[in-house]
Amino acid sequence: MTVILLDLGNTALKWAPLGEDENPRTFVHGGSDVLPEEVFDEWLALNPERVIGCMVSSENLALTLTKFFNEHRISWEWMRSQPVFKGPFTLRNGYDDFKQLGSDRWYAAIGAASLYPGEALVVMHAGTATTIDTVLPCEDGALEFKGGRILPGPVMMYRSLVKNTRCRPLGIGRHALFPSNTTDAISSGILEAHLGVIDRALEAVRRAGFEGRLVFAGGAAPLLASFVEQEFPGAVLKHNLVLRGLGMFASHVKSEG
Repeated sequence: MTVILLDLGNTALKWAPLGEDENPRTFVHGGSDVLPEEVFDEWLALNPERVIGCMVSSENLALTLTKFFNEHRISWEWMRSQPVFKGPFTLRNGYDDFKQLGSDRWYAAIGAASLYPGEALVVMHAGTATTIDTVLPCEDGALEFKGGRILPGPVMMYRSLVKNTRCRPLGIGRHALFPSNTTDAISSGILEAHLGVIDRALEAVRRAGFEGRLVFAGGAAPLLASFVEQEFPGAVLKHNLVLRGLGMFASHVKSEG
């Protein structure tokens, strides 16, 4: 019997059996509420006893999945943010109202904290939206999720400009110090907007008395990776943070049961 971890994002669905979150399967649903039968057949072949999922939006697709789980008598749970995670480490949720924190941000923070125990972290997830969150150590040895920043992801920025302005870029441009055409100007602006927000987040961590480690992931991360790693030495590209965080939760609950 198997526990399946699901990360249902705005445009893609990732899944993996518990313990195999480093190598998930991915299906790009693009906002559709339909999955190919092959996905369901693959899940049934795993003979799952439980599904633990994280849902950002895609509510119609989540309903489709929930109906499938019910039909096949598979226990399921769509996870929400918690006031505190207690496992191999303790992570407190410092959001004003923890219920308003997107579960993807919470479980990505758990996933990152599990990789770098006790460290001050800036956790960036670049997808449809880009989130840049901070985890800081506390005096009692626990960690605290401090909140963070949300901005449109690279693709959303690009599409918004094309849709709502008279800018007509000729594809994806290059980054340049002095962009001399519209295509390069848009690409440079999108990239530097992300680098600037990362820099502000790291500066806030330094002002709090820590040297933060930047951990980044997400479907759009490869577009930014070389520039992020050049601008912020020590930055680490770590995909599947949400699945890793869900796995930490599932393993902890299982061990207690």
